[in-house]
Amino acid sequence: MKPKALVLRGAGTNCDLETASAFRYCGAKAEIAHINELLKGNVNVEDYDILALPGGFSYGDDISAGKIFAIKIVKLKKNFEKFIKSGKPVIGICNGFQVLVKTGFLPEDKNYKRNATLFLNDAGHFICKWVKVRINKKSPCIFTKGLPDVFELPIAHGEGKFVPSDEDALKDLIENNLNALIYVENPNGSIADVAGICNSRGNLLGLMPHPERTFFSVQSGTKKLKDFLSVGYTFFKNAVDYVK
Repeated sequence: MKPKALVLRGAGTNCDLETASAFRYCGAKAEIAHINELLKGNVNVEDYDILALPGGFSYGDDISAGKIFAIKIVKLKKNFEKFIKSGKPVIGICNGFQVLVKTGFLPEDKNYKRNATLFLNDAGHFICKWVKVRINKKSPCIFTKGLPDVFELPIAHGEGKFVPSDEDALKDLIENNLNALIYVENPNGSIADVAGICNSRGNLLGLMPHPERTFFSVQSGTKKLKDFLSVGYTFFKNAVDYVK
């Protein structure tokens, strides 16, 4: 039986189709649902094996990026806590990462205390470009297994600067290798060059770059196109294989 992936969207989400397509290509049965369907009880997150919070500008990024979407998710906090604690893969991409941070799911805290934010880029404006990132080989993250040491991913955000609440929060990330993805050339001023972080179990990942936008080699930012599939494929295939 195919693993079931839920791609959760809200008003303003614009990467849900690409994210669902990525999971389908990797062998999952992917469905897209609006957060309101969960709030109404028409969809239950616990019926799925994988959860994705895709990129976009949910609710116009009013107040701050991902904040309104996060408020809605907090109403179903116990359901999401259970899903994460069960070890099922969860990925938040760009706006999805912002949502995970503003719900307190990332960085990991046993009481889900919010220990970071994603703030305005140091440049003071929206950035859309390809950036070099490297993986933390010591990270427990299931999504980054088997990726090259250094590769390129596209970014597209105005509030991507990762800022931990204090030195202790940053120390915890670094010492436990929860900084799963690191900028080689920091585009937004993120503290410690953080591009993505995971939980200690490795099943929960939030990252600002977009792996779903470089799934096939023809989408790649590099000129050398040797293979049909690009690095983005690995993120999604790892999640599907992990469930299987």
